[in-house]
Amino acid sequence: MNNHLLQFVASMTICESDIRKIQANLTIAEAAVNPLKNMLITPLFANKGSMRFMESMAQEGSNIFFDSGGYYVQIGRMRYEELYMPLLQTYIANPWASVYTLPDHVPTTQDSVERVAQKIHDTINYGTLFYQEMPDDLKPRAMPVVQGHNIGQVDACLNGFIKLGVKYLGFGSFGTSGKNAEINIATSRSVELAKYVIEVAHAHDIKVHIFGLGTPALVAMLKGIGADSFDSSSWLKAAGFGQVFLPFMRAYNISHNSTVSELQKGITFEQFREWAQLTHHTCRFCEDMPELQIRKMYRAVHNLITIVETVETINNGNYDHIREIYHRGSPKYRQEFEKWLQPN
Repeated sequence: MNNHLLQFVASMTICESDIRKIQANLTIAEAAVNPLKNMLITPLFANKGSMRFMESMAQEGSNIFFDSGGYYVQIGRMRYEELYMPLLQTYIANPWASVYTLPDHVPTTQDSVERVAQKIHDTINYGTLFYQEMPDDLKPRAMPVVQGHNIGQVDACLNGFIKLGVKYLGFGSFGTSGKNAEINIATSRSVELAKYVIEVAHAHDIKVHIFGLGTPALVAMLKGIGADSFDSSSWLKAAGFGQVFLPFMRAYNISHNSTVSELQKGITFEQFREWAQLTHHTCRFCEDMPELQIRKMYRAVHNLITIVETVETINNGNYDHIREIYHRGSPKYRQEFEKWLQPN
C-alpha cells in the first residue's frame, strides 16, 4: 500500500465569472475542505480575466498547473505544430504557475499504429526542444508528458525526459471514447502503463501527475498505483448532465430519475441521503435536495467537494471506512478496495 499523499487538481475549463461563482458557492457550502488549493488551466484557451484570477489565487498560495492544450489538439481544435510558439510565449509571460506542462501530442484509440508512433516521436522531440528553450527559472517547474500505447513507446518517453532532470512527469495515454475521442477511460492496459511510469519515475525521485481521469470511484486505483496527483473536470461535466458524486462512488443522476440508461442511472433522494450518511459527506447543498436537483452550479460545487473529501479520506488511511463504502456502493466498483488498497 502506498503511504504518499495523493493530490487532486481541479481542472478549470470555465470562464472567470463561473470560477468566481464556484468560489462563492464554496463559501455557502461551508466545506471543510479547500477544493481550490490546486487548479489546472489551459492558458492558451483561457481569457484574460481567468488568467488574472488564477494569478491572484497563486499569490494567495494556490498551486496552479498550466496545461499545454494537447487536449485541444486531440479533439481537432488546432494542429499540434501550432501549439509550440504561442505556448512558449504564454509561459514566459506568466512566470507565476507551479507546474508548466510541455507540449504533448496525444494518441487516441482511433489512431493507426504509424500515427501513434509519430505522435510519440513528436512528444519527445518537441517536448525536449521546448524545455531547452524555456527560461532557466521555469525549468524546475516543467512537466513533460509520457505518452504511449505500449511499454516501448513509454520507455522512449521516459528515457528522453528523465535525462532532462525534471521533477515532474505527466501521464495521459488512457483509452479514449466520444465523438472526438475527448473522454479518457481507464482501460486495464493504460492503468498498467501508468503504474509502470510511476514506478520508474519514483525510482528517479520524479513525481507523476495523471491527466484527465478522476471520478471518486477511481481514487482507490489512483492511490493504489502510486500517483502523486491527478486532474479532472468530471465534477463539472457530471453536474451538467444532472449527476452528483459521493465519496468513492460512481455518478448518479439526480435531476431526472432515469433508470433506463446505465450512464444516466438515477438515484432517489432517500438513497442519496443514505449513501451521504455512509460516506460521511455533508455540505449545505445536500440539505436542500430540490435545489441540488435544479441548480447546475450547486451540483458542480457539491461534486468538487466530494472529490476532495474522497482524496482526504484515502490520504488519512481510513481503510475500513473506504472498504465499507465500496462494498455497499455500485456493483461495478465493489472489488476496487481489494484490487488496489489491500495491505501487502
